[in-house]
Amino acid sequence: MAKVKLNLLNIFQLKLNKKFIEYEGNTVGDIISKFIDENKEKLDENLIIKNKKKLNPQMLILVNGRNIKYLNNYKTKLNNEDELYLSFPLAGG
Repeated sequence: MAKVKLNLLNIFQLKLNKKFIEYEGNTVGDIISKFIDENKEKLDENLIIKNKKKLNPQMLILVNGRNIKYLNNYKTKLNNEDELYLSFPLAGG
């Protein structure tokens, strides 16, 4: 299993009062599943897909700066010391 750092940005950082959490897992799905299990009480319902261990598809998940949508989504394999970033999408003008 890979030991990785999950960096929490914007709403996730505010809700959990943490900048990052370290986890072990083989895929992005493993890490997000553990994250949701540990923190579902602190997160708004609109951030999580009910009855699943996934986040709302609008959430931005990056692995080493690359969007998982352009990799292998939740099945993206992880390596030791990879950094994941979890963010609520923001827009402005």
